[in-house]
Amino acid sequence: MMPLVTIGIPVYKRLSCLPRALQSVSKQDYPHIELLVSDNGLNGTAVRDLVNQYYARPYVFRQNSAIVTLSAHYNQLVAAASGKYFIWMPDDDAISPNYVSALVPTLEQDPTIAVAIARQEYVDASGCVLRASPNHAPHSISGEQLVMQWTGMGFESFTAILARTADIRACGGYPEFPGGTHCDDAVLIKLSLGRSIALTNACVYQLQQDETSVGWSLKCQVLAEDTRRFLKFLDTDPWVLAFAGREPAQWTMLKRSLVKMTWETYYHRWDTLYKERLSLMPWVRAAFALPYIPEYYQGVRSSLWYGVKEKFLRKAKSQLPWAYKLCQAIKYRIF
Repeated sequence: MMPLVTIGIPVYKRLSCLPRALQSVSKQDYPHIELLVSDNGLNGTAVRDLVNQYYARPYVFRQNSAIVTLSAHYNQLVAAASGKYFIWMPDDDAISPNYVSALVPTLEQDPTIAVAIARQEYVDASGCVLRASPNHAPHSISGEQLVMQWTGMGFESFTAILARTADIRACGGYPEFPGGTHCDDAVLIKLSLGRSIALTNACVYQLQQDETSVGWSLKCQVLAEDTRRFLKFLDTDPWVLAFAGREPAQWTMLKRSLVKMTWETYYHRWDTLYKERLSLMPWVRAAFALPYIPEYYQGVRSSLWYGVKEKFLRKAKSQLPWAYKLCQAIKYRIF
């Protein structure tokens, strides 16, 4: 008999995408699934009503009496899981009908493999594929290879993975980051160190590009705090430190790669998403929210110059059109 697999879906206030996620779980061709839906948003009966409407199989439902942080919510799901294997699935994503049946045998047949990762597709609200991860034929790599190639493997998120529930609990679960950013990365890192990772194209995980998702709607100061905590996690987490003690030279190299990935993520959002959302001074202050990382602040220095100039010109164009026209006239007369 194949083992039980728990698929945990955490829900907060956004309920519009939940039916799609539920339907994709209901279409799984793997018979031994425990669907665990957890309401963290004080939604009354709304979440349970949707599950009853879109999921015909038995399921487990839990509801917090008070809202907890994202990381705490994720750990509640892991603690409540009954399955040998666990999949954490955000409420706006979906999985192919063979997702579970394709991944489980990989871990069942080889205990050295800690995590199985499917092909990834990014889709719009209508389900049209916008982009996808590269074609990874079924194979395994070391966890250290995964960390070193983190941003170069074509995956935009490592949210949904199949792992052993006991392993997630043993490594300490999801660390406490207020906005939840990087907490799934942290778990994958801990599971990967010293182990193997399986990659396959046999099934698909779909992420929906949605401006109401946590990543898009997160405030800049919360992202900054999550980023600082993740960087601290790399220096303080007991599971990580144990590996660093066994493999100090290798961890030095891996940590360098992870720090680069971390500041590049923050820098990109600061220089694009938050430059559009924030007024000038909050945007400038956000640039200095990270600890001193020379490469990061080299990029900030250049972006600040052009960003401040752009914001001033935009403000002048809207509030002082005569001054903007004068500046443009002078510019073209000079050049």
